[in-house]
Amino acid sequence: MKECLLIGAGTIAAGVFVGFVAYKLVKKNPGALKSVQKKASCVANKASKVASDAKKAFAEGFEGATAKVATA
Repeated sequence: MKECLLIGAGTIAAGVFVGFVAYKLVKKNPGALKSVQKKASCVANKASKVASDAKKAFAEGFEGATAKVATA
């Protein structure tokens, strides 16, 4: 149980530290936040497209395998 509390406290401390550093960076350069948001949006769109393409490829492969089994 001590280990869990230590891990939880460490995680919270790390989150506070990262938040503080992010706050300082945004305070120094307000344009950086918009730039990061734009890049994150671009990455999210690309990841969504890759996931969609993978889903489509799996479905096509699954349908092809099902058709081969049905005709065998």
